[in-house]
Amino acid sequence: MYDLFSDFFDNAFGIFNQPASVKEEKRCPVCGRTYADFRRTGKLGCGECYKTFRPAVTKTLRQVHQTSAHTGKIPSKSGESIKRQRLYESLKKQLSDAVKNEDYETAAKLHKQVREMENEVKKS
Repeated sequence: MYDLFSDFFDNAFGIFNQPASVKEEKRCPVCGRTYADFRRTGKLGCGECYKTFRPAVTKTLRQVHQTSAHTGKIPSKSGESIKRQRLYESLKKQLSDAVKNEDYETAAKLHKQVREMENEVKKS
């Protein structure tokens, strides 16, 4: 179905805010889709599209979601355990980095937090 107003406003106003590479209807070398296809459907054709249209897609995602990084969703029923697991993994990585950088004071604090979390799990 042809949407006259959408095409009019996209062409009259939207094209001026797009990077030059998008104005030329650059195509994905793998699937052949264009940035206009993404704007029309909200979907990219393949993984290479993310690389090909990165500046324009990043700008669009930031306008819609305030960030272009995918953080995923956490189910409400199991959310607490998933959050705790992510925190535990983050602390372990920070601990490893602190030891690697010979920041032993920070490493000691992180080690204490990791052990506390492990003890809580054992008590459960």
